[in-house]
Amino acid sequence: MIKKKLLKSIEIIPPRYKIDNQLLRNLSKYQNNFDFLDIACSPMANLRISAITFAHNLIINGIKKEKLIINFSTRDKNTLALQSEILGTYGMGINRLLIVKGDKISYGNSLKSKEVFEVSTNELIKIVDNLNNGHDYSSNKLKFKTKFNIGSTLNIDSSYSIVKKTIQKRIKSGSNFFITQPLYSEKDFVLLSKLSKNKSYQILAGILPIKNKKTFVNLIKKINGISKVNELFDLLSGANEKDFADISTKYLLNLLEKYKSELDGVHIMTSGDIRLASKIADKI
Repeated sequence: MIKKKLLKSIEIIPPRYKIDNQLLRNLSKYQNNFDFLDIACSPMANLRISAITFAHNLIINGIKKEKLIINFSTRDKNTLALQSEILGTYGMGINRLLIVKGDKISYGNSLKSKEVFEVSTNELIKIVDNLNNGHDYSSNKLKFKTKFNIGSTLNIDSSYSIVKKTIQKRIKSGSNFFITQPLYSEKDFVLLSKLSKNKSYQILAGILPIKNKKTFVNLIKKINGISKVNELFDLLSGANEKDFADISTKYLLNLLEKYKSELDGVHIMTSGDIRLASKIADKI
């Protein structure tokens, strides 16, 4: 039996104000440890350099455009702006997108901003699929067809039948890969292993080491789609904050070692800590 390759993706969060040369050097140094570099779109509703602008800087600094995944959120733009930027992304030679809803504005530092949500996540997936078929949201025929691989996020904190139904709905709209919210319970990995047996799509398991109390509190209070009851959260509740990163990384690596042969891939989220992400990628 041929052992399937475990795909490895890293979440990249653009800087707040200017491009950090050290970040560029680290990404260039470690890019070959990952199959994909996923560029987030103002996560936690905090103001950041745009994902497309940051992607352009990565490309001109030696990052392979074939590795890039650009996030598009339904939170911030109407369908005209979204389609414009999506076509711009394709014009840059980037053909992988991750469609997300986006965190609530109330979570971040831009409280005067307004949420848009002209369309749902599923509707935006369909819009991109329409571009792949040569027409836009208003049914205008294009002179070309895009060739995007369309990804979407996935919550695993439900029953198999509910998650499977979500996957089927997204696939019908045009998705062919998924990235889960952070996984922390063995129950989540068992469910994901079952879902990953299908060959018509790929699911990358979200891996987010908890490095401090702020992240811990945010996961419990603000992030939907994750299992709030798990052994790691119990361990951290009684631990010193300086030990959070080591405890959570070791815990997640143990789960990955147990289930990696049944997974399609992993998506590592380390809030810009490229070295930690690379260390995790090396160990799996």
